[in-house]
Amino acid sequence: MHDRLIRPTRLPSIAVVMSMVLLAACASLPDDYPPPPHTVALEPDPSTRLADVEARFADRHGSDVSGFAPLDANGEGLRWRLALVDSADRSLDLQYYLWYGDPSGLLLLHHVLEAAERGVRVRILLDDMLYLKGKATLADLEDHPNIEIRIFNPWASKGVGRGFEFLGQMKRLNHRMHNKLLIADGQMAILGGRNVGDHYFGLGHNFNFHDLDVIVLGDAANASSEIFDHFWNSDRVLPASAFEDDPSWARIEEVRPDVVDRLRQSEELEHFPVEPRDWTAELAGLVDDMSPGTFTVEFDRVLPDTEVPTQDGVLALAEIVQRAHREVLIANAYIIPGERMLDILRDATDRGVRIRMLTNSLASQDVPAVTKAYGRHREELLEAGVELYEFRSDPEIQPGIVDTAPVRAEFAGYHVKTLVVDRETVYAGSLNLDPRSIRLNTEMGMIVASPGLANEVAALIERDMLPTNSWRVGLDDDGDLVWVSSAGTVTKQPARNSWQRFEAWIMGIVPESQL
Repeated sequence: MHDRLIRPTRLPSIAVVMSMVLLAACASLPDDYPPPPHTVALEPDPSTRLADVEARFADRHGSDVSGFAPLDANGEGLRWRLALVDSADRSLDLQYYLWYGDPSGLLLLHHVLEAAERGVRVRILLDDMLYLKGKATLADLEDHPNIEIRIFNPWASKGVGRGFEFLGQMKRLNHRMHNKLLIADGQMAILGGRNVGDHYFGLGHNFNFHDLDVIVLGDAANASSEIFDHFWNSDRVLPASAFEDDPSWARIEEVRPDVVDRLRQSEELEHFPVEPRDWTAELAGLVDDMSPGTFTVEFDRVLPDTEVPTQDGVLALAEIVQRAHREVLIANAYIIPGERMLDILRDATDRGVRIRMLTNSLASQDVPAVTKAYGRHREELLEAGVELYEFRSDPEIQPGIVDTAPVRAEFAGYHVKTLVVDRETVYAGSLNLDPRSIRLNTEMGMIVASPGLANEVAALIERDMLPTNSWRVGLDDDGDLVWVSSAGTVTKQPARNSWQRFEAWIMGIVPESQL
């Protein structure tokens, strides 16, 4: 009797699941739309406001170098994005992996829409992971005559259906565009680790990421357009309008007043301008703070007839580490070293290079599976001669750097992706040192030869490594792992609670190749 009751409920459920997988595997993208036009970045115009900023920098440092400045505090990351958007006269290109429809995401979007309304050409390129209010909203936005929106490697399904579609089309959908880039008039740009959303700008109440961007001026900003244009014109993108039969800017106009009113009333945004404003004084001050330098842009490319992107970014990083003479500082949120990486680190320390590495602790980690995988390699890193640090979830820098007033989050996470070699060369970009970033996702960044910028970023990393901000990981006399910080010494990896330890343990089933 018992078996007879079980079988009728179990077998149909399996059949339903298999049917959904098969249907999702056959899900198709729209194909009845005109191909999007091939467009490229506009050439810089000497009559723009940002051209004046570039000219002042060139008067001071010469025209053969670009300007660079780190954006450390999360609030500055949002403020300078607003400044560049408000100061653009001709074009805005924005490329992001994630763009949340939360207060900061809607605030930036509002400023972008205001730029389009005053005649600025806006191109927005988003990965189809998480953004705003879905494809229908993006299609409505694209109905504006000055706005184009394209979606990288889009899903045919939405909601729960995506899980089944992923099972059926993993080979295609497992490759995501992890890039983060904003370019204004081809004359100033922001690149680095931050996506668009409250957690990246210090406005999240549960947690906020500690992160780092670099704001660039001059030829470096113009050259970063090569990255944007490569993806914008690739065969992996579809226009947002392909997903909506009747897109309408009027629907956006209808809801904008309510959205703007909510932005004005938001306590989290009380220190940010809701409406566009003049940033002339701030831009003039930025010129004084920028370091001169030369650069190369480094990014993974998507090639026709293959799902797998190139690995240009990580190869460029390996090369500069291999050229190090004295010191390498590595600050990276997600580190899962393979044998090649460990060999490069061993070779460097064997020739006398001091290597210090900072990453997430389990306590600060937002992806426990990564810490589980990384944890398998802690001792290998230490044996390779690496000085290893893990970020605290309660760092001294949380107020003001991680959290943006008036917000005080429950804990801090770590999201930085940078590297400094010999206090002369800096990498800033989107690349994590894990298999997903190296082999599956597309990544981008810039390698900058600038002692000024290198010393600034090195000082930030060393501040983050202080005992008040991080745990120093080492081995005791018995060869067991210990974690040391101003909070004391512990012999079990720091975690916020037992549930987090359980999450890390159970997520150990995820293959390292997918992390």
